[in-house]
Amino acid sequence: MKLYLALFCVSFLAATMVEGASEIPEKFFGKFELDKSENFDEFLAAKGVGWILRQVIKLAKVTKVLAKNPQSGYNMENLTSKKNTIYHGWQLGKTFEDEGLDGEKHKITFDFKDGVLSEHHIRLNDPDNSAETYYYTIENDQLVLKMVNNGITCRRWFKRSKK
Repeated sequence: MKLYLALFCVSFLAATMVEGASEIPEKFFGKFELDKSENFDEFLAAKGVGWILRQVIKLAKVTKVLAKNPQSGYNMENLTSKKNTIYHGWQLGKTFEDEGLDGEKHKITFDFKDGVLSEHHIRLNDPDNSAETYYYTIENDQLVLKMVNNGITCRRWFKRSKK
């Protein structure tokens, strides 16, 4: 009985460690279109975005596409009516450089832990003051994006596209 219990514990710990190494679960993959936002204007204002630009940003159509990359890693596409960012072939925990929605070069790192996909950005032109992290979860088959800046929490809900 003790041997059985010990083997069970070792198997459980090994499975937990593999899960901790983590891959993004299938439920995160797909095409998601912006449905609604909470505190988005306040969030942008806290970042110092002016009123006119906030109105333009809020009117932009936003679609997010998350998929496994056929060669290696994952793909994340942010498709907007103003600008697109397309990150292909990234791997969890590995930093890469690419352009952000603001048009600046960023260091970007994606991670997955405890059911949350995080996307961390640091602008190369202002590394000491520009760190931002976006948190994605799946709730009721919707992709939920959470962002925090200067004490303001913003959430944006994206409906899974049937197309």
